[in-house]
Amino acid sequence: MILLSNGGHNTHRAAQASDTIVVGTVDGIAVLSRVENRWAVTHRALAGCNVSAVTIADDGTLFAATHGVGVSRSRDGGKTWQWVNKGIDRHDLWAARAGKLQGKDVVLVGSLPAHLFISEDAGDSWRELTALRDVESADGWVFPPPPRIGHVKEIVLDGDRLMVGIEIGALLVSTDFGQSFTDMKVDPVIGENDIHRILVNPARPNRILIANGIVGVMTSDDNGKTWRKNPMPPEANYPDPMVIHPDQPDLVFLTAGVGWPPHWYKLGRARGKMFRSRDAGQTWERLLGGLPNGQRATFGALTIEVHDKGYGLYAADTDGQIFESLDGGDTWCIIADVAAVSKGEFYRGLVKDRVALATVDDVAFTAVATARLAAAKV
Repeated sequence: MILLSNGGHNTHRAAQASDTIVVGTVDGIAVLSRVENRWAVTHRALAGCNVSAVTIADDGTLFAATHGVGVSRSRDGGKTWQWVNKGIDRHDLWAARAGKLQGKDVVLVGSLPAHLFISEDAGDSWRELTALRDVESADGWVFPPPPRIGHVKEIVLDGDRLMVGIEIGALLVSTDFGQSFTDMKVDPVIGENDIHRILVNPARPNRILIANGIVGVMTSDDNGKTWRKNPMPPEANYPDPMVIHPDQPDLVFLTAGVGWPPHWYKLGRARGKMFRSRDAGQTWERLLGGLPNGQRATFGALTIEVHDKGYGLYAADTDGQIFESLDGGDTWCIIADVAAVSKGEFYRGLVKDRVALATVDDVAFTAVATARLAAAKV
């Protein structure tokens, strides 16, 4: 089973190519099935709920995190869902991840305001990992749109290590099951730590690759002690969905918009693009081959599935188009149209001929970020 959502599972391994895709959209869950090499939407669920993230446990249980309604669980492949919010008191959720942490089966979800919740009983109950809020930078976490409060954007389970990305504010790591967190201090300026994605691979144990929405793609080769900014592709500024091939640790796929959201809304186009790097983000090549060029939408999700005969890539945008590539990103085709797949309210900001929206257009950045945006040639 392949999952496609903004803040959930984005790497899968299977014996053979999956015949099911579960998509988290701004209007619930869409289940795609492959029949005779063609995809079709065969089921919809959680209508009316903005699903920010979909994740899967080792036993196949699905969890959907939503903006405003909390967590829902499915034990039948996405056909039926049950709300499981016992112990969660923050229901605007932006990220979710199920898997093993220090050998235990867990599910984690992160919210706006930035709080982190964990379940050790498959979602029957949750408790908050309160130490997330104890780090020194917590009072400075912020997000440009109203209510201007930072949120958990990314959760990574890496063996004994739990990693959490805050938009905007910090890259946090815990090695004691969430009892304490250390701020990796990607940048000494809190407002420059816009952690969208965190990529790690066992074959490169000291390397951490991040998509920083303010600065660009960044790398640490010493487990977070020092960081460097990687060259961004031409006409790409705002990285978000990004995946790494689990068996080829230098092969990275990146989506990015031209300029930053305020530019998109002024121009009416995000011009979302797709890129591939074979050297862990040091150089990039633009991927087209069926992808739109210069479109209004931006990409809201990107997933890779590796199987015995190769791998597939799956992407979704804020117009609800689902793209598939089965040749390493060289060529793509649209396999379905569903509701928008979006980070937060990007899909609302990128609607054609829209009115001004307070929750989208009324943004506030730090002085450094404001200067960067003003200087960008977009």
